[in-house]
Amino acid sequence: MMTSSRTDHVRLFFLRYGFACLFCFVSACSTPPTYEGAFSEQHEIKGNTELFSAPMDVTWGSILEVMAQRGWLIQQADVHSHLILAHREMRDKEDTDLSYAITATVTLVSTTEQMTQVIAAANQTTEMHKKVYTWWHLLWLIPIFPTGSEYTTVVVNRDTVHNPQLYRDFFTSVKKRVDEKMVAGAR
Repeated sequence: MMTSSRTDHVRLFFLRYGFACLFCFVSACSTPPTYEGAFSEQHEIKGNTELFSAPMDVTWGSILEVMAQRGWLIQQADVHSHLILAHREMRDKEDTDLSYAITATVTLVSTTEQMTQVIAAANQTTEMHKKVYTWWHLLWLIPIFPTGSEYTTVVVNRDTVHNPQLYRDFFTSVKKRVDEKMVAGAR
């Protein structure tokens, strides 16, 4: 009688937790991937647009100048679609094993003859660089001197830049250059 009660208890335990595990597995498999919501409002970048009181050509030239002066490599600058694609590589100041690759897209939209809207978006990739030495060993135990080295690069993080500081710094620099050009053009 005891064994019957015990087996019933074990059977009931597996039924309860088996169904719970099955439910969790099925519900986890049925959730949509996160990339499907890429155009939803929750992925909106805050602070990545600015309106300039300048014609398109002045704003366009100012953006190219600022990016070139700040070390960005202009990969594409399409005058017809008003699109700039730029790239920059940076080392981390505190950890020399880390580096950042930043790709930025800048889109210009002429709202009126004297107003230009600028929209920027940036993606950042963090890479970790490691150098490992291979050693010659005495009696297969004691490392004596290095015989070579092996370099490894691993992507640690890759994502859209949501920090408004990057965009604020960019727009501040462009605004300053646009203002300088507008004052020089007014003379």
